Amino acid sequence: MPPKKLFLDIASPRRTSPVIDLPDASIQHDSQTASVKVTENGSFNVFNRSQEFRFTPEGFFRRKGRSKGPSREDEEQLSFKISDKDVQIVKQIGRGASSVVYKAYFARGGKYVAVKKIDCFDREKRHQMMNDVRALCSISDPNLVQLIGAYHAPEKGQIAIVLEYMNGGSLGDILQKVSKIPEDALSAITAQVLQGLSYLHRYKHTIHRDIKPANVLMDLNGRVKIADFGISAYVDNTLAVCHTFTGTVTYMSPERIDSQPYSFPADIWALGLTLLEAATGRYPYDASGGPLELMLQVLSDPVPVPEEGVLSPELQDFVLQCMHKDPFRRPTAEGLLSHNFILKHARRRVDLKAFMLCMADGDAMMDEAAVRVTGQYYRALSGHRDELASTSYELYTDTSEHCKDGIQVQGREAITQRLAAMADLHAAMGGSGHHIDSIKTQRSQDGTLFVQVKGHFQMGGSGPLAMGPQGAGPPTAFLEDFTLSLSSAGTARILKQSYRTV
Repeated sequence: MPPKKLFLDIASPRRTSPVIDLPDASIQHDSQTASVKVTENGSFNVFNRSQEFRFTPEGFFRRKGRSKGPSREDEEQLSFKISDKDVQIVKQIGRGASSVVYKAYFARGGKYVAVKKIDCFDREKRHQMMNDVRALCSISDPNLVQLIGAYHAPEKGQIAIVLEYMNGGSLGDILQKVSKIPEDALSAITAQVLQGLSYLHRYKHTIHRDIKPANVLMDLNGRVKIADFGISAYVDNTLAVCHTFTGTVTYMSPERIDSQPYSFPADIWALGLTLLEAATGRYPYDASGGPLELMLQVLSDPVPVPEEGVLSPELQDFVLQCMHKDPFRRPTAEGLLSHNFILKHARRRVDLKAFMLCMADGDAMMDEAAVRVTGQYYRALSGHRDELASTSYELYTDTSEHCKDGIQVQGREAITQRLAAMADLHAAMGGSGHHIDSIKTQRSQDGTLFVQVKGHFQMGGSGPLAMGPQGAGPPTAFLEDFTLSLSSAGTARILKQSYRTV
């Protein structure tokens, strides 16, 4: 079987776009003069009187006010620096109304990411994208999907948003596998969702407006994160309300369907409805009659909790509180964290990692192991001796073999000594560390995993043996092969390793 290639080398010539400057009615902020501009150097700018977002082929930055060009201070504050060359597409993993989402390998970060690509000349799609970016670039809560960066691809007319990749899929994906989620696991999942919502509501004054199973993501370690802020709304204070009809109608609260002002309780309703679907394995309303009939049910019918005995009393009460028709009687996200449905299962320390084994995929685990082991190895090789020793203990065994330029050593201790000598030499020569350019993986018939890494390093800098300024030496390419053993839990060990410069 030919090796599966995780890295795609996309080397198309960059074409610049003409200057375009036009009003953008989709940007509904504090100015009626919002506009977009595409410049000759490939920069895509979205700005109004109070704020500017500049997307370039190398990343993006934001600042207050307008100016003719980026200052040195702006460039130094470009904390979302990333380009098309940094993220190599592996496969498409989703498609929404406004974007296509891909799984990609982020070589500089040594991990997988999700890349959401949007047509930047479609006004409605751009409006949702800007809401997404505004929200993402200012949040840091562990229960919200984090932004890694964004960039403009002028030759494709796209903005690409690079996000954390959650390898367990969404709550909707999980429901397709397990039919319904056990209450102990659902309680632990809900606790993390509530922490994310509490941060959004209390500290960022933001209504998500699209809480649903597809926007609750998980990884195989049991971490839960809220995703997709494309229609989120910022409110000036906790008493402010919204009036727009935006979001997925199937999870809209009664006040939103009735065109009434709404605020944070709308997210609580959607959470309750999501939990009811997750616990029973089906959407609780009858959506077969179309959107209008569904909206009438939400407005007029009682909350569709199942007959007695299907849900525990704690979960049924939790759902009923979330789905109270009067938004003023719904608890806050922070208040729901002390509900018995959450506290009852928190005392039992639910193992969400064990639950998420239902979403484990052999090929995905193989890819993750390859990236995890090689990333850990090269980071340790650039670090301190103590870090290198502890990493060697994790990755090698007493029978592991390491071959460098045709010379082989065996055993954890001998390999550690060799790696320490390599690291010392690189440091003395002012080496920039080993950088991964591509990874290929292939599973062998005996169950082991073959991994081939192509990369480069560069000498020069301030080491005692360095010959010039940082980066003075030309890059040196290397090729390194790993043979890994994988346990059923995903733990990997290096059985054989071969390194050579090319």
